[in-house]
Amino acid sequence: MSIENLKKAIDFTSAEKKLISSFDMPADAFIPLLLSLRDGGDWSYSAENIKTIAVIDKTTVYDDEKKLGYSFEEIYLFVNPVLKDEEGTVHRLEKCGEETIRLLVRRSYRVRVVCDRIIKATVHPLKKEIKVEELAERELVFEGSTAFDIAHEIEHLKKKEIKGESLWGFKFLK
Repeated sequence: MSIENLKKAIDFTSAEKKLISSFDMPADAFIPLLLSLRDGGDWSYSAENIKTIAVIDKTTVYDDEKKLGYSFEEIYLFVNPVLKDEEGTVHRLEKCGEETIRLLVRRSYRVRVVCDRIIKATVHPLKKEIKVEELAERELVFEGSTAFDIAHEIEHLKKKEIKGESLWGFKFLK
């Protein structure tokens, strides 16, 4: 790593620390949000007195005339989340952690998640900005991929193993 990049990493980490201290919450509760931001993906964290998950909702904005677009990310950090009002069933392939192969699982198409607090980080790649705010809402409804990801991470908080049928049971068609 170059000295210039090392300085940027130190400045970024310092800004993270300052941001975290602006919320009245244990610093470790932010681990899923920081992992989602730095490494991508969805994450969960559980300690004796707090449970958090972070999920990323991606939206692509594209201008057909300019042939230019960007994907911004809304990373939601849910504090002590609980799933309520699950609706519909979607069959999908998922892989997690130490699994050697993806599994065919069933997830709800729509979920309502209720929690103590919701912090949202909106990442705008063209502006190179990360807007972080605490939402007034204590429950939100999600559909599709984000709903699946929330259910998956809440399973981790409950220490449940992700169960499903192995990809090995699929057949190729030609």
